[in-house]
Amino acid sequence: MNAAVELLRQSEHPFNTRELVAMATAQGLWTPTGAKTPEQTLYGAIFREIATKEQPRIVKAEQKGKFRRA
Repeated sequence: MNAAVELLRQSEHPFNTRELVAMATAQGLWTPTGAKTPEQTLYGAIFREIATKEQPRIVKAEQKGKFRRA
């Protein structure tokens, strides 16, 4: 989640979770743990943060399935 927040802070463009996981891995911000569906895990974490925090760090973008920095 922290890697996704950092990537979105560095960019003006929204990304989907697959793009965020790939970029975080490529930049060394995240090391794969062997989980079968890291994109879905990140997706769930983002939606939990949106639902539970008053000021989430990531929000849904206008494009379907993409997220942007808050």
